Amino acid sequence: MTEESDARQVTNDRQRIQRRLAAIGLAVVAILVLTTVVAVPVFRSRSVAFYFGRTPVPQTFVAAMVADLPFDPTSSYYKTRVELLDRTSSKAEYIVAGLNKEAVERLVVMYAQASEAAKLGITISASELEKAVKTYINEHALPDDADEIARLESTEMRSYIALREISAVYENRCTKDTTVTSKEVSDYFAAWSWRYMSSNGVQLTFAEAHEQATRDALANKKFQQILLDRSQLLSVALTEVKGDTRYKQFMRWWNIMFGTEVPDNLQPLQIEPVS
Repeated sequence: MTEESDARQVTNDRQRIQRRLAAIGLAVVAILVLTTVVAVPVFRSRSVAFYFGRTPVPQTFVAAMVADLPFDPTSSYYKTRVELLDRTSSKAEYIVAGLNKEAVERLVVMYAQASEAAKLGITISASELEKAVKTYINEHALPDDADEIARLESTEMRSYIALREISAVYENRCTKDTTVTSKEVSDYFAAWSWRYMSSNGVQLTFAEAHEQATRDALANKKFQQILLDRSQLLSVALTEVKGDTRYKQFMRWWNIMFGTEVPDNLQPLQIEPVS
């Protein structure tokens, strides 16, 4: 009887250990599944501003575009000196909000343009990208600012610069065959004649200003075509935009669970359709 009891006890102990090991195994699997399904997507989307289709658009791109728009003649915020604004004023809040909105819209348009460019076989070579990166660095960093130069040369910023470049190439291709009629030139001069002055401040006649007015009228027509094309692309491309991320969703849940205020940057990105 003693030997049988000992054997039964050993068997029970083994079964108990096996059950514990199975429970531990299930817990480990559950943790791994939770990590894969929840933690990894949350972590990966932490720096994502929004998605264009399945492409994550980094917050870095939005910040870079916000910095670039005041130097872009096609922007509503061209020549806006953001660094001089009083950030505590309502005007500053309005301008910054507008800049962020336009930055997101421009990025959506650029991704749409890149898609259209691919269909047309429009590409940029490695040498063209290198030239664009060098130009961008020269415009955005001092020669002795090694840290900023290194940031601008990062893989992520090179992707941003490449997107800018393919957008510019696409727009140039779309407007390269644009021409202006004699009437368009004369109408343009009639509207902007006050701009055409001689070196000693005398108003030029249409005949005297004709060559420059023709160039200006053509540039303006291309400018308007670009703006119209962007507006049309944005209207269509909005269906490809997903303004929420796993990170934003998780943080909103976390804040709500612990009764803290949910900041605006964790709200789903909203882009209004173009009217």
